[in-house]
Amino acid sequence: MNNNDNYDKKGFYMVLYTLAAVFLLIAFGISILNSGNKGSDNNVNLEEEIAPVDKSNVEKLTTEATVEATTAKTAEAQTEAITRRALDSTPAAAASENAELSLFDDSQEMMWPVSGQIVMDYSVETGIFDRTLEQYRTNDSICISAPMGTDVMAASDGTVTAVTKDKVDGVTVELDHGNGWRTTYSQLQDNPAVSEGQAVYRGDVIGKVGKPTGYSSALDCHLDFSVYKDDVAEDPKLILAQLDE
Repeated sequence: MNNNDNYDKKGFYMVLYTLAAVFLLIAFGISILNSGNKGSDNNVNLEEEIAPVDKSNVEKLTTEATVEATTAKTAEAQTEAITRRALDSTPAAAASENAELSLFDDSQEMMWPVSGQIVMDYSVETGIFDRTLEQYRTNDSICISAPMGTDVMAASDGTVTAVTKDKVDGVTVELDHGNGWRTTYSQLQDNPAVSEGQAVYRGDVIGKVGKPTGYSSALDCHLDFSVYKDDVAEDPKLILAQLDE
């Protein structure tokens, strides 16, 4: 074998080795690229597999608790507002008086609303002569003589339940004393000193004696006073304090 043949063989092997090396390098590069892609895919899958913690239940419970707390605060605020409006609409003095009023009961006596003689007595079982109507009739009140303009006083603690006027009794003030007790004061002047819903104490002036109506004109100026227990007329003389002789 000559030198040319040896040179050709060496060149052949060098080319072969070079190709093999290039092939290996290419294979290695492809391997690295594939490895990188797989790593990227793994990262994506990992992120997909690790999902955020489901906090919907926690949020729901928190929301319900918050709503309940808010509702409770709102209700409390509304109650306070209603109470404030009620207090604002009622004078403090009247509220205090209502709290201190005493209830009338069977063991107590009422004070005379005016001082004077009885010019027409109580009588519900037999007729009594009415000088104005000139006939006998029953009467569920007592008529107490008093000059026009005389102060008329509350017979006991109570609340004004009505202020009315008609052609028979004139101006009338009605008081509720509690425990079923009620009194009426008729033949008063216009514009009495009290109004419906007002609290009054025993001895407070509620009005003044007025001019009698045509249905009791023969009695001259007087107060027509009635006492009721559970809406049944009682003889006022038995409820009023006994006067000194």
